[in-house]
Amino acid sequence: MKLGKLVKRFFIAIGIIILLFIATAILVPILFKDKILALVKKEMNEQLEATTDFKDIDISLFHNFPHLSVSIIDLSIVGKDSFKNDTLISAKSIDVALDLMKAISGTYDVLNVALSYPRIHAIVHADGKVNWNITKPSPPSAPSAGPSKPFSMKLRKYSVDNGFIDYNDEQGKMHMTIFNLNHSGSGDFSSDNFTLKTKTVADAVTFINGNVAYLRMVKTTIDLDVDIDNKTNKYTFNTDKIQLNGLRLATKGYVQMPDTNNMVMDITFSTPSNDFKDILSLIPGIYQSNFKDLKTTGKLSLNGFVKGTYNKKQMPAYKLDLAIADGSFQYPNLPQKVSNIQVKLDVDNPDGITDHTIVNLEKCHIELGTQPFDLRMLLKTPVSNQWIDATLKGHIDLSQMQQFMKLESGTKLSGIVDANVSVKGSIAAAEKKQFEQLDARGTIGISNLEYASKDYPDGVNIYSLVLTFNPKNVTASNLKGQYMHTIFSGDGSIDNLLGYYLHNESLTGAFRFAADNIDVNKWMGTTTTTNATPATATKVPASTQPFLVPSNLNITLTASVGTVKYDNITLTGVSGGLMIRNEVVNMQNVNGKALDGTLKIDGYYSTKNDKKNPDISFDYAVTNVDVQKTFTSFNTVQKMMPAGKYISGKITSNLSMSGKLGPDMSPVMNSLTGKGDLLLINGLLSNFPVTDQLADKLHLTQFKSIKLQDVKIFYSFKDGRVTVQPYKMKIGDIDAEIAGSHGFDQTMNYGVNLVVPRAMMGSEANNMVNGLLNQATSKGVPVKLGDKVNLAVTITGTTISPKIETNLKNVAGDAVNNVKEEIKKEIKDTVKAIKTQVVTQAKDELKKQLLGGTSDTTKKNTNPTIQKAGDDVKKGINDLFHKKK
Repeated sequence: MKLGKLVKRFFIAIGIIILLFIATAILVPILFKDKILALVKKEMNEQLEATTDFKDIDISLFHNFPHLSVSIIDLSIVGKDSFKNDTLISAKSIDVALDLMKAISGTYDVLNVALSYPRIHAIVHADGKVNWNITKPSPPSAPSAGPSKPFSMKLRKYSVDNGFIDYNDEQGKMHMTIFNLNHSGSGDFSSDNFTLKTKTVADAVTFINGNVAYLRMVKTTIDLDVDIDNKTNKYTFNTDKIQLNGLRLATKGYVQMPDTNNMVMDITFSTPSNDFKDILSLIPGIYQSNFKDLKTTGKLSLNGFVKGTYNKKQMPAYKLDLAIADGSFQYPNLPQKVSNIQVKLDVDNPDGITDHTIVNLEKCHIELGTQPFDLRMLLKTPVSNQWIDATLKGHIDLSQMQQFMKLESGTKLSGIVDANVSVKGSIAAAEKKQFEQLDARGTIGISNLEYASKDYPDGVNIYSLVLTFNPKNVTASNLKGQYMHTIFSGDGSIDNLLGYYLHNESLTGAFRFAADNIDVNKWMGTTTTTNATPATATKVPASTQPFLVPSNLNITLTASVGTVKYDNITLTGVSGGLMIRNEVVNMQNVNGKALDGTLKIDGYYSTKNDKKNPDISFDYAVTNVDVQKTFTSFNTVQKMMPAGKYISGKITSNLSMSGKLGPDMSPVMNSLTGKGDLLLINGLLSNFPVTDQLADKLHLTQFKSIKLQDVKIFYSFKDGRVTVQPYKMKIGDIDAEIAGSHGFDQTMNYGVNLVVPRAMMGSEANNMVNGLLNQATSKGVPVKLGDKVNLAVTITGTTISPKIETNLKNVAGDAVNNVKEEIKKEIKDTVKAIKTQVVTQAKDELKKQLLGGTSDTTKKNTNPTIQKAGDDVKKGINDLFHKKK
């Protein structure tokens, strides 16, 4: 009986403990969440000069039991100032394990940190500014009796799961990307001396320095133990467990940071194996295609060191020796092999001074089947004088490549490449026009080259091209080819090919290009559906990224093309110029025939300031184009000129516009700002819901079908709204004056003054007027009607569903003047927006155009009839556009 009671009490105690544990597990997140959330936000605000955000914080006892687990969900940190559009880091979650007992007492010891799906973008601008320098400067140290920091690092382990890292050093001209990074480290970080055990696996590592890709999509694994001495800030390591694809590396040495400005190092590296196949694995095309079955011969030697001090003004010395002797490889089931591979490369920098670097590619010989190819290069004083001695010689029949290289299914490759080039002397002197100090000669010729693949089924053909080298430049002549069913030809010159290749300088050149036809939709990877009307044609973008203009090009192109197809428009007899410079494409005097008329375009497309939403600025001039074809060809016109759907005839127009493009290269409509004019030469407006309803309301059939002849309209637009200045027109014997605005969303706010002869009004129209007269009389407004009736019409609603109100002008006032103040405000906003954009590009020109338009000549030529409808509005518009009737 006593035993039974003991057992019963035991289980009751166990149950109470379990209940207490469950209650604790439930209550702890509730009790700590608000406090920790406030602390995290406080620490971020106090420590970081960046825009930080996260979705939520999750707190649990189960995830890292017995520690308290805190997870920051969907974290993002975005830079400021010059990095305001760049995300430094985003992560699905950051999991932190805290000491539970310390947390209860009010301090938070961080024991473990895990990053899940982090995306890290590290950027160094050309001026040396880095985007990760986001911590606020510490205030001057002073004795304080205040509380210590609530968070302290007593790390035991950390990990990165499925990470992505992009490092872009514009100053050092280096770029590195790491895909699917998994990394972990463990050790007692609170100790003065401990061993940090790390494991790293990355699916693809790419490293580019200058124009040379040292690693490209290389699978990387590293097992590395680092002995850390926190007192001396010295990190010592020794491992042979580094693998880059099939190449194994061994390294040993140390890195020490005696102060915040210097890093001292002594590191050696070498290959444990001397098999030529190991280094062959670094070539992506070879490694990814049955690499394990590849037959190879030859010996490899690779070793080097990095030794010295690194700081802002100093580099360590370094040396790299690579030798390949009697190398060859052959794919199974292929008849020929690549053989007699002989390479000897030495890169030597004895003291860390970059200008003392010597790159000596003493030999590089390879035989592709029976075709030899040789390259030799010696490069010295790369900073001060850029002296080079190099030769390139070989003959390659590309149709024979499939005899010794596996090509992807569906790949076609043929053609002849002949090269015999030598360069010796000072590149720097040649860039200073001292051509006598550089001997450059020889040619590279391409004939009957054809390439097509599964991804590019249309392929490209280069029927002929000759590159001729001389001290001044490289000339390209006799270019003839075909791409995307476009037959093209051209010639030109490149002024600094070696500087571009060796030092990533801007490639400068000028070219002439001619083609029979270009389908831009195919070139950009977009299509238009054949069963849709032009207005509803569907774009299928190949990518959601806009075209990025290269930063290192300075190219002038003069082009003439027989036919250009873009979206739903076809242009013929296209000619003009393009200048590609400083991440901007400038279009100069591009003109052609289209839409039964002519077009002329000047402007630019730029990704210099915004890589996601490019900047655009264009001036268009179209002459005698068909209204219907223009309306159905351009989505922008459909938004800006909705009445165009109901107009047949011809227009002549000028338009200046600036704004943004979206990632799909379509205009961001509400970003567009500009001004323009259009002249309706001869046309007909019919079936327009607005005029149809007006005809019904006034009982005047003249509004059902309106002849348009020599009607000129001036307008401006901003923030998705078009403002139309007052203009006059005749509708039969009816005088009409119109002004107002409409939105890209098709909403309207227009005022119309009508002067209607009573003689042309039928009984219904007269009854309507008499009804308005009776309403005026009942309100005590004296109205005397003569031979003509002055009507004021207000139009709101949308173009499809308008709302129209009519009244006698004596009662309702001047309909145009009623919208005058609104128009004036919108004009001022537009002027301000245009001024802001233009000032940054041409301040003096802006003053001439916007501040110099109130001359006596302008006032004298102003049409006096418009002054009656709204003198102030007309003056403001004329000042803006400098247009006269």
